[in-house]
Amino acid sequence: MSERVPLPSEEIHTPNPHPARGIYGFVLYIVGWLGLVSYLVWAIVPTPILESFGITYVPAKAWAIAVPLFVFLLTIIYPFTLLAFNIVRFRGIFEDVGYIEKDFGDHTLPIDPIEKKIN
Repeated sequence: MSERVPLPSEEIHTPNPHPARGIYGFVLYIVGWLGLVSYLVWAIVPTPILESFGITYVPAKAWAIAVPLFVFLLTIIYPFTLLAFNIVRFRGIFEDVGYIEKDFGDHTLPIDPIEKKIN
């Protein structure tokens, strides 16, 4: 029996990345570098020099410090916020651990308290 040859219109699933992913990655790489260079030019070059080039609308220079600081603080605060959210969401998960339910029946077996086992 011969192996079926896929039609050209059918997509063949391979573990290799598609060329489109490489193109998107390259575009993201270029846009990232252009964004970094434009941010550094805006943050370092004085406003009168930018105005002489015709760039008249620029944010205040204080934002050059405030935005990275804000991103840094969000990065620090995020894990603690996530921890607090999960503690509140799953606070009652261990309240009823006195019984173990068997997967193969409807019966429950009580667990002896640890005090009995110690004494």
